Amino acid sequence: MHHFRNLLVGLSRNTADAGLIRYAAMICRWGAAQSIRFVHVLPGAQPAKDESEKAQALNDLQSAVLAHFADVPSTIDRQFDVQSGPLTDCLLAQAAQQRIDLLLVGRHSNGSGRRSLARRLAMKAPCSVWVVPEDFPAAVRRILAPIDFSEPAADTLRTAIALARLCGHPECLALHIYFDQAVTTYEGYDQVLRGEEAQAYRQFIAPIDCQGVKVTPLFEESANVAHAIERVAAREGADLIVMGTRGRSASAAILLGSVTEETIIDTRLPLLAVKHFGAQMGVLQALLDRRFLRSPGLHTD
Repeated sequence: MHHFRNLLVGLSRNTADAGLIRYAAMICRWGAAQSIRFVHVLPGAQPAKDESEKAQALNDLQSAVLAHFADVPSTIDRQFDVQSGPLTDCLLAQAAQQRIDLLLVGRHSNGSGRRSLARRLAMKAPCSVWVVPEDFPAAVRRILAPIDFSEPAADTLRTAIALARLCGHPECLALHIYFDQAVTTYEGYDQVLRGEEAQAYRQFIAPIDCQGVKVTPLFEESANVAHAIERVAAREGADLIVMGTRGRSASAAILLGSVTEETIIDTRLPLLAVKHFGAQMGVLQALLDRRFLRSPGLHTD
């Protein structure tokens, strides 16, 4: 289900910001957001050298945003902030302290091939994280949601359905990747296997409220799930991938499943990593604990 009321946008104060701001404006125009906060983190771990530097950064931030927010409803509360310190820590702290539901970050075309910032934020943030490639068009026409028939996958599909309804497109693609591990097969075995997957899908989709959105199931056989997701997204003309996150342990730090992490690295499309409610609560408590924010593992930007 769609719960994105309070948004946080991390900006860099460079030309790449324009595309991310336009994308954030699109989400606001869908009518669900109540507040949006724009944050720029000054480089370096020390506070700004003087107040004039921070004031100039804040002025630049507001000017960049207002240039693309003229048609966004004025009822949405807009806030601007400039901070100093490790980039990842500052964004995580803002997400926790401001009770953010959705964090939007850009991904530079000339950035690291491992997408390190996006991956770290998606792993550690107490909220869902939407990663937008640099200069990607601010439009969502076809959403692809990979599923594995689990309860978290059902929750993720509900989010994808709600987004499809909000953006006015009555179809969502539900992709299931399967893999035949049998050493030997027989003629027609693939049809039997696909039939079993189709039956599992019917049981999976039955209790989900599709809100009038047509959910089209896709079945793809592959030993590499992340590569299959990227291949199907290109084939079907998807412009947004919606995936879930999974907790690997009962600890507060919720980590991405390996497939979602690999897809963040590989995809050229916007990707929404959905953090589920239980995961949000566990991470939120950890992030509000200052000892967690001082953990050496977080000071990586």
